Formats: sequence, C-alpha cells, structure tokens
Amino acid sequence: MLTLESVKGWYGSTQALFGVNLRVPPGKTVALVGTNGAGKTTTLRAILGAVRTEGSVRVDDVDISAKPTHRRVNDHHISVVHEGRGLLSQLSVLENLTVGANRAQRARIDEVLDLFPALQGRTHQKVSLLSGGQQQMVALGRALLRDPKYLLLDEPGLGLAPVVIDEIYRYIAELCSRGMGVLLVEQSVARAASVADELVLLRVGTVDRVIDTADSAQVDQLVADAFGVHH
Repeated sequence: MLTLESVKGWYGSTQALFGVNLRVPPGKTVALVGTNGAGKTTTLRAILGAVRTEGSVRVDDVDISAKPTHRRVNDHHISVVHEGRGLLSQLSVLENLTVGANRAQRARIDEVLDLFPALQGRTHQKVSLLSGGQQQMVALGRALLRDPKYLLLDEPGLGLAPVVIDEIYRYIAELCSRGMGVLLVEQSVARAASVADELVLLRVGTVDRVIDTADSAQVDQLVADAFGVHH
C-alpha cells in the first residue's frame, strides 16, 4: 500500500499541500482530479521527495518520508511518467527505454515490448519520429522496465487523440490486473472514472472528497459539480 498521511508540501516558502491523505492499494488505480493548481502534480512530487514536505509517505508500511528521491524510486519500486514524457528525442526507442537501467532491468526489455506491440520493430528508430501515442508508450515502457510496485502517471493522455488515450488507458487497466498500484493525475473526471477504482478530488491542496467509481451517481454528480473540473 502506498499511503500519504497529513502530507504538506512547499515550493520554497509557498505552501501547496495542506494535509493530503490518500491510499493506493496494489492492483488498484486511484485518480487525482481537480482544477489547475489544486495540488495534483505536487502530490506526485511529494511522494518522490521532489518538494519539501511534512507528514508521512509510506510504502508497504515503511516510512520513506526522509529518504532522497533515488532511494524512494529504487528501494521501494516506484516509477513515474511525468507530464510531457521527458524523452530524449534524438535517441532511439531502445536507448530511451534503457537509459539509466541496470542489467536486470535491461533483461526485461522483451517483456515490456510485448505489452506495446506498436513499438516492436521500431526499437532503433529515433523517438522524435514516433507519433505522440507511441512516444507515450516509450515513456510508460521506460517506467515499467524498472518493475515498479507503484506507478505514478501525470496526465498520460495530454495532447493525444481520444482513440489513443483509450489505448493508453487499456494498458493502465492491464497493469492493475497484474497487481500494480497506479496513481493517476487526470483533468477529465469522466476519463479518470473510466479507469480508476477511486477518484480523489483535490481542492487548494486538500482532499475535498473520495469517490468510489462504482457509485455512478456520485461520479455523475462530480462531473456536474461547479468545481471547474474538466469533464
């Protein structure tokens, strides 16, 4: 279980999180939704140790709050796909997938490529020549090569066509079926509800409400609510 308890976060002297509580169980997808500036990306950065925080971040009952980012990622099997993907555009698909990977992780390359058939046969092609959807697959593949228990995704469908977003979200569902916990940042409540088990609505750095997506009435109410959350 990935758990945040009373997590506060700061950028310099500016406080962005005001006591966030959430849980991401193995095999489940939890989606953070809310307006721009609500604290969604900051929550991911707090988990990674990329902002100054107070409160507790725990992975499988181990408090990682005092650990640096590389220890959180490597020791506790957390991977992240940042908004914008962060790919090296002039390197090949294979080079992007394996950059920074150790020998054991590199040995999993065929397993990762099996999940993304569209990348097979393109491993030596420059990433800059791929479509946006294929580039997102590379970013996901690079994160999965690290064999994470918990995957953090920041707007994975940003700038992609709806049909491509549907494909990316099918991959997310497949990962959860294999026991991975996923924490997803998503602007669209309806899109998030299509893949997530829970929706966590953030509002000005706090959790406003948590909704089980099996409760369609609550989901519909959230979509219709006057929070300024994108539909």
